[in-house]
Amino acid sequence: MKARIQVVACKCCTELPQFLDMERLLTTVSEKELVVSSVLVDRVCDSKNIRRMVAEAQEREVDRVLVMACQKKDVNPGLLASYKRAGINEFLVEYVDLRDEVVLPHLDDKKRAQAKAEAKALAGIARLLMLEPLEKARENMRTANVVVLGGGASGRRAAEVAASQGSHTIIIEKSGRSFKAPGVLMPNSTLLRAKGHGGNFVLTIRAGEKVEELECAAVVVATGGGWAELKGPLAKACKSALTLHALYEQFRGGAALKGPVVIVDTPDPSGKSLAVQDFAWDETLALAADIKRKHPQEQVSVIFQEMRAFGLSEIAYKEAAELGVNFIRYDRSAGPKIDPKEPAKLIVKDLALGEALAIPFGTLAFAAIPANKDNMAIADALRIPMSPEGGVRRGSIQRWPVSTPRPGVFVCGSAMFPKGKDAAQAEGEAAGLLAGRFAMKGTVEYGGVVAEVDQDKCSACLTCVRTCPYDAPFIGTAGKAEIRIQACQGCGMCAGVCPSKAIELKGFTDDQIAQETRAMLGGDF
Repeated sequence: MKARIQVVACKCCTELPQFLDMERLLTTVSEKELVVSSVLVDRVCDSKNIRRMVAEAQEREVDRVLVMACQKKDVNPGLLASYKRAGINEFLVEYVDLRDEVVLPHLDDKKRAQAKAEAKALAGIARLLMLEPLEKARENMRTANVVVLGGGASGRRAAEVAASQGSHTIIIEKSGRSFKAPGVLMPNSTLLRAKGHGGNFVLTIRAGEKVEELECAAVVVATGGGWAELKGPLAKACKSALTLHALYEQFRGGAALKGPVVIVDTPDPSGKSLAVQDFAWDETLALAADIKRKHPQEQVSVIFQEMRAFGLSEIAYKEAAELGVNFIRYDRSAGPKIDPKEPAKLIVKDLALGEALAIPFGTLAFAAIPANKDNMAIADALRIPMSPEGGVRRGSIQRWPVSTPRPGVFVCGSAMFPKGKDAAQAEGEAAGLLAGRFAMKGTVEYGGVVAEVDQDKCSACLTCVRTCPYDAPFIGTAGKAEIRIQACQGCGMCAGVCPSKAIELKGFTDDQIAQETRAMLGGDF
């Protein structure tokens, strides 16, 4: 039976038609022989339009769909679910992202944008014709436990919200402190190892002198963290520089204060990774005000790129300013520097005044807090990626702000990067909600776009085993590589590094990619 394709073009609330001739684009694609349905809608995410598209697909007995819109496939799960209910395999619904991949790169050249849109649409058709339906399998979860690693502000909030979804929560807290928890609190405990996959994890926990295993459906990483190393050139130029946390400890401990006091928002003002540290504002404002309150005659200055006093922090900022704390905004391109002639002075170009200031200091502190050295071990155990700064890497900030690339593992608070209490608690609430809902589903899906090994080609070189971030490949009983389908996330890294070309990714085989490329370049298909 020949393929029967539906093509959908979305005007995206009239945004795309400003740059593309949508009618022409739809006509170009609809002229292909196997296209039996073409639909132009204002919004592909609108429920009424979805019903219309799906109804026509059913009427025309469509088995494959090409959607041309301002979004990627994973943005609109409702559309995929509707087609799936209509009997169309979800892996035979293909998307062309007209916004990010066509319009935005060619805002100044509509002719080129149109040509690229048509080429990508035809390539999408070519790809659809090469695809085969894929299926997902389901596995029952053995438990609805949610394990929260860390009992700080974000961790406790995550546990509370996960418990409200019906999950049983277990907080793993490294310290020996005790506090009220919605489920079980395990003080003096750390994560050693993790096996399994989202929905059915087995965690090895050291609790005091004992080592025990915990089964759980989801994990929330709320371990806190930060950057303690003062690695920027400015920090290195001042041998007596402190972290904000160290200054806090000294001040609270009653140590003599060397004034004047200057707090800079980052140890590396010219660096890219530590541009602005949002977390610092709660701590900086409170500490600066406290120092000024106790030492009213002392000069206290805060040097910053951007003011990040959100919400109630605005009150703290006004209070600090009224007490006499100096706030100086600098230009990042001309960040603060140590005066080479007077090492106890900081040269800063004040953006408000438009001139350089020489600010004396006795104490120079930077917005960096002690790094959580456990994060690396935790990330390694859970097989989740880390950022260059030592925080847990999350997914897309737009679509998965508290999710990691591994299903069933969520992250919140300063485990990603330092942040204030309010932001940490808000993320804890989001992570707890997602983890609780994930754990209460009762089943977990896996499969679909996953790696597949041609064992006749496999040389058992272990390259895939060493490369996979999700621990999916392993050497089986036959001495050849196999794939744990439950663990595979379809990233394709193993296929890319396999020297024997023994691994392919379903839906992205060499033949499929080649055919799509030929179509993109104008080949006949």
